[in-house]
Amino acid sequence: MRLIAFVYLVHFLRHAMVFPLIPLFAQRMGYSGVMIGAAVSGFSLLSLAAALPMGSLSDRLSARSLLLLSALFNLIYSLLLVLAENIWMLILAQMLGGLGFLLLIVSSQTWVSEHTERGVRERGFGFLSLAAAAGQTLGPFIGGFLLSRTSFDAVFSLAAFFSLLGFSITGLEARPKDKKKGIKQSRGSFRTTVIGLAADRQMAAVLILTFAAVFAVNLRSSFIPVLFKARGMDETLIGLLLSTFALSMTMVRLVVGRILGMISRGALLGLALAFIFAATAALPAISQVWISACIMLLFGLGFGISQPLSMVMVSDRAGETSGMAMGIRFSVITLATLLSPALSGLIVEAFSLEAAFYCAAGLLLAAGTLIRFVGFSSRKQDI
Repeated sequence: MRLIAFVYLVHFLRHAMVFPLIPLFAQRMGYSGVMIGAAVSGFSLLSLAAALPMGSLSDRLSARSLLLLSALFNLIYSLLLVLAENIWMLILAQMLGGLGFLLLIVSSQTWVSEHTERGVRERGFGFLSLAAAAGQTLGPFIGGFLLSRTSFDAVFSLAAFFSLLGFSITGLEARPKDKKKGIKQSRGSFRTTVIGLAADRQMAAVLILTFAAVFAVNLRSSFIPVLFKARGMDETLIGLLLSTFALSMTMVRLVVGRILGMISRGALLGLALAFIFAATAALPAISQVWISACIMLLFGLGFGISQPLSMVMVSDRAGETSGMAMGIRFSVITLATLLSPALSGLIVEAFSLEAAFYCAAGLLLAAGTLIRFVGFSSRKQDI
């Protein structure tokens, strides 16, 4: 568990350094809001199509093999960013980086899901979430600070170095279930499993939560940096505010394992949506730095609750198909990360920068209503 958490930490540190700078990098090249959105969306383009097959693959192959492949894609991604001279090369780099991200998330979460003890799974997901949040706390500040004093190439080169640390996963020991993998799954079984999981009402509620939360929070890596820049903030301050989001997320994940065991899933779901909605709706109306920092703290708190909650709720419903279930969850995440910057870019181009945030808030409100409509029984699974 510690080795996977270390790889998680390194990956999210590298990712959080680079990803908020992508829209600024595209903006420096002179591209419009639509092309900036396309560049950010490129990260999710290939992984959207690959998420379900990768989920199935993780049920049959070892986590170590998939995590090594993830490290390779992340290294190539970072090197291509150094070489990128136009938007198309940037989009290509983003697409390969998305595949590396997919492999890391699905294989590591499947590995944790295979711990059958409920308490162990919850602590494991909390541990991964904490490692990710710690990387996301440090990454934006490091990236923004380094960019303000050097260049994009220096930040991307440091990211390439961090990518090399991902190969430390070679020391991961195989779990007993890994040794039994390799059984082929028929196409019919694949389809039946996907339909069965997607038709589960509780699973549907979790996926709606996941999509809405990721759609809104993805503004952090697309148009929140642009919004802060329009407010006259420099790169160091932008990075610090983004790190404030991650700091809040880190703090809540220190205790999220215990929270999941004490408070019903339904109550936490509503709380997470409420926090994210309030932050998304308030951000475009605020110009003061300290108030923006408070809003980013609230934003991080909501997202910090939502993702471990989503992982545990999906794992609750997965049974023997944990890899497939995590693949479905990641498909939803990828769809949200693909659509968020693309649609937000169109809204910015057609209306205003602020309108993108209000539309995301409207989506969160609609998601809460839909979850209420879909409904789920808290008595059966303590959700």
